Amino acid sequence: MSVKVKDVMGRVAIAVNMGASFADIVATMKRYAVGAVTVIDANRRPVGMVSGGELPHTGADTATYDGRTATVWTAAQLMTSPAVTLTPETSVTEAAHLMAEKGIRQLPVIDPTTGRVLGTLHQTDVHRVLTRMATTSR
Repeated sequence: MSVKVKDVMGRVAIAVNMGASFADIVATMKRYAVGAVTVIDANRRPVGMVSGGELPHTGADTATYDGRTATVWTAAQLMTSPAVTLTPETSVTEAAHLMAEKGIRQLPVIDPTTGRVLGTLHQTDVHRVLTRMATTSR
């Protein structure tokens, strides 16, 4: 039996809109203690991701990024695009391979019909399932 993403995904997706400022992105990541946020369009469809590793390092409210003050950058300018996504019917094993291949620790889960974000699959969710599967197959 194959475990599906829908069986283990989080039902909340931490997302920002394309126009979110650098400060908004940082505040969202801190508030929800996440390492990345999904960037969504006006219809709640993921268009990219911004991870903490992609943000300019800052010791104050501003930092430089490409020679400009980071506070002028928006999510649309900072994101990696296109967003890598999963559907609820994707197997957890397939999701694990995709995460490893792309070096991604969390992925938005989308409705296959509307393309809207339904939730998030985290690497810890995948690890927990694969560990349980390995333990029960012994």
